[in-house]
Amino acid sequence: MSKISPIYYVFATLAVILGFYACERDDAEPNLEMRKFTRLYVSFEEYTIGKNPPDTNVRIIYPADSSVFAFNGRHVSQVQGGGPIYYESHPSVNAIFQASVNRAGTNDTSIAVLSMGSSGALNNAGLPKSRYYNNVRGMVFHARTNVLYVVNGSGPDAGVYVMDRPRYANREKQPVKKLRNSSLAMWGAAYQNERLFTSKTSSPGGIYVFDNIANREVNPQDSIGRLDYTRILEIEGASNLRGLFYDTVKNVMAVAQTGDGNAGSGRILIFENFSDLVEEEGTITPTRVITGTNTGLISPVDVVIDTRETGVYLYVADREAKKISRFRYTDDGDVEPDKVIDTSSLKDGSTPVSITLDTREGES
Repeated sequence: MSKISPIYYVFATLAVILGFYACERDDAEPNLEMRKFTRLYVSFEEYTIGKNPPDTNVRIIYPADSSVFAFNGRHVSQVQGGGPIYYESHPSVNAIFQASVNRAGTNDTSIAVLSMGSSGALNNAGLPKSRYYNNVRGMVFHARTNVLYVVNGSGPDAGVYVMDRPRYANREKQPVKKLRNSSLAMWGAAYQNERLFTSKTSSPGGIYVFDNIANREVNPQDSIGRLDYTRILEIEGASNLRGLFYDTVKNVMAVAQTGDGNAGSGRILIFENFSDLVEEEGTITPTRVITGTNTGLISPVDVVIDTRETGVYLYVADREAKKISRFRYTDDGDVEPDKVIDTSSLKDGSTPVSITLDTREGES
């Protein structure tokens, strides 16, 4: 009987080891489009003229629902200081939009369009500008008409401006509709069932409801129309409201409310079965309120919820505390955050002003 050469055993062993390593790499680095994951994008407002390197205005937390809650990516968009940020997952878009904070002296009335690779890396893809984008406080996509609603929060140009085919917007792209009402004071944007929702920042605080906004008529000569709300859902005891987020999967609305400058005075108002509340008249009451010293909330300005059926977390950007906090959306009262990132020590952009979440429910 012939003997098997020792060299054969060496090569056989190497083949097994390499084959095992290849399988391990496949498992470690799956196609992100097929994974279940969450990626949180944070907008920072700092901008220093001529600074090199420039202030970072977008940072990324991935995975946002992990036991390790930390920044692991960054990007500098073309806006001169970050304002509201919004991710749209619709296949015709799959992009992030970031408005400028438009601080005094910059006159930056632009919105950055950021394309997204499969790894979540961002690229500057467009920069539509309009004088009407001078106080942007929220954005939301309307899939049926392929437009982006841009909420200009207050002032003479307060209103909702309609950007057609936003994924491909360039510098010259102006709003196709200008729905204006200088008496409104708004923040944030959410959309469901042909209704646009924004926070009413003036007292008494509440939620503006704009029914059938996609069919609002404008003057054909200048594309200007009147923006009138259908009704106001006044919130009991609320004032100084900021960003809002509607999780249509769980039917939960969350609204941020800034505090009086003291730790724990900020609030996150949570409304369950929100679709039923929309039909009510008069004052609505939160199901739960996250507030108190243990929360660390001072001036929360934006909030998002993990919209997956298995999602449990709610994320908050606090401008005054300079923190990104993660709570459970079922939390209530004076609770400590599940995780916190303190951004105050960041050297090239430290003030978070808006957040947006990319959640995917593919096969693992």
